[in-house]
Amino acid sequence: MSALEDQTILRETATEVLASHGLVLEEVEIRRGGGTPQVRLIVDLPEDQLGSADLDTVAEASRALSEAVDADDAVLGSAPVLLEVTTPGVDRELTAPRHFRRARGRLLSLTTEEGTTLRARLLAVDGEELALRQEPGRDDRGRPLKLPAGTTERLRLPLAEVARARVEVEFDPPADLEELLAEITGADAAPASRAATDPGPGDSPGPTAATDHPAATKES
Repeated sequence: MSALEDQTILRETATEVLASHGLVLEEVEIRRGGGTPQVRLIVDLPEDQLGSADLDTVAEASRALSEAVDADDAVLGSAPVLLEVTTPGVDRELTAPRHFRRARGRLLSLTTEEGTTLRARLLAVDGEELALRQEPGRDDRGRPLKLPAGTTERLRLPLAEVARARVEVEFDPPADLEELLAEITGADAAPASRAATDPGPGDSPGPTAATDHPAATKES
């Protein structure tokens, strides 16, 4: 079995190098075509940290990984390989619990298994439940929307009931975000209903800080 097929040494090497830069390996993608194979390493901050990975740090980790690959053919084999290190794109779907823990404080677009759509801010991941605050956004004239009558602003949603979830890009996070996160980590979230109705349309998407970095080629 080739190094590209096994990936054991690649993952071990990448994990060690990334850890020295305060990063973790999220995923390995192998793309094969008619030319040089492409190996894409998706990296991120540890799940107990908020915010986005510093792009300069990711670039430094990319250079260190390229050096490690060039120094040891056991990592990716002896044939030329195009190695790319990048952060998760903003359009990545949240599927694993660690994805949600990394998204604390972010505005999410969620769809439940029952088909209910939510636009809500993720305040905390408590075991297998999400603590959320619904934020309906604004209409096409910029006016704040209101939650439907009888709808609870705060709610808890089991991860098992989430069918799809993505982070929404914001130009201006709420002014009370730090207070919200401090409140939810310092005390139990306020009791809230698990049921919710469609909160309405979301804000328009904006630019993202998740950016690909220059790839490095391992020469034979």
